Amino acid sequence: MNLVGLEDKITTYCGNTRKFIARAWYVVLFFSFINVICSFCVLAQSPAGEGFAAFWSMSMVVSVAVGGTAVFRKYQTEAAVGFLLGTTAMMAQLFFMMFCVFASYKPELASASATDATYAAFSFFLMLSYMVLSISLFKFRADLLPKDPGLINAVVTGGGKPGVATTAAPTTSV
Repeated sequence: MNLVGLEDKITTYCGNTRKFIARAWYVVLFFSFINVICSFCVLAQSPAGEGFAAFWSMSMVVSVAVGGTAVFRKYQTEAAVGFLLGTTAMMAQLFFMMFCVFASYKPELASASATDATYAAFSFFLMLSYMVLSISLFKFRADLLPKDPGLINAVVTGGGKPGVATTAAPTTSV
């Protein structure tokens, strides 16, 4: 995959890489909301195995949405951004598998329904959006971190206000 010139293309598209990552995150949240709705439909109309898979992926989506929002708003540390990067890559793989499983049900089977095809379609869209987000997090993860390493603790302990850097002594190692 050729990522040369990607930053220039993103900069001309939306101003800077932070805005691009934010927009990619909003797309993930939009498809996550739709996935929750589709998961409840699958739970209501499909057999137990399909319902469990839909419920499990829905619980993973909700936890990643809450954790990712916390990383973007408050906990902008190297470990948190790296954990979010790994989690989004894992979620892209999960929804690729969910797409393959739910798309494989044939319409003539008794257990297949329109919810299976709908869930497969939105799993594909969620897989694509997670993939774009994880690639952009990998490429531009340094843009999410504060420039001054001493400010990382100040941002995390900013009095509960996201992104507020209070005055804190710089961290020193002994």
